[in-house]
Amino acid sequence: MNIPIQKITATEAVVDNLRERIITCEFEAGEKLPSEQSLLKQYNVSRLTLREALAKLSAWGVIDVKQGKGAYISENVSIPALDSVLIPMFPQKNPDKMNELVEARNLLESEITARVAVKRTSKDIAELENLLTYDNKTINSVEKFAERDYTFHLTLSRMAGNEFFHTMYQALNRQIRFFLLQYARSITDWKAALERHIPILEAIIEQNEEKARTIAREHARICASYIHKRQQKYQTTGEVIQ
Repeated sequence: MNIPIQKITATEAVVDNLRERIITCEFEAGEKLPSEQSLLKQYNVSRLTLREALAKLSAWGVIDVKQGKGAYISENVSIPALDSVLIPMFPQKNPDKMNELVEARNLLESEITARVAVKRTSKDIAELENLLTYDNKTINSVEKFAERDYTFHLTLSRMAGNEFFHTMYQALNRQIRFFLLQYARSITDWKAALERHIPILEAIIEQNEEKARTIAREHARICASYIHKRQQKYQTTGEVIQ
């Protein structure tokens, strides 16, 4: 019997190895990674490959790259690392998993939003309003829009007042960031996309639990519809979604 082995790129190999080293606590939260020169020798890859790997880890929130200072393990990496252990599937490696990710995100975010509507404070509202303020100087790229979108939903998970909601959301860190990156690449008007969160905030302000739940579900459905169109394009061409 021939068992198909999925080939991975040099970048993916570096990412997987660094992630494993973080999970096993070879590198701890807040610790600086070895220098670029040292990592190049360790992995025997090109500078471009290494930088692509670090960029991916940075996009997932695993490391923080500080200009002129190097790369550091994120302070909260201990929780997001769970997704590498417990949730190994990766949507771009297996696009069929995207529907399952959409379903999981929909259920989790709708319940989180409903709970925030019940528990929210005036301070919470001010924080959410600030996150929904569009500034084309700070949101000037696909990555920065996706990060703002992720931060809004991550903040909701914290405001829900249930540590497990927050932990579960962080455990899906890589997958949700990937989802939001695909969404950001599927749209052209980031300001309008950010404003699609306003009905969610309004339901929270009204403390209308059921309305908040319903709007959050519809919001997730709309985001998914954009991604599905993008996914169909890649399935037609046979390319892997990046």
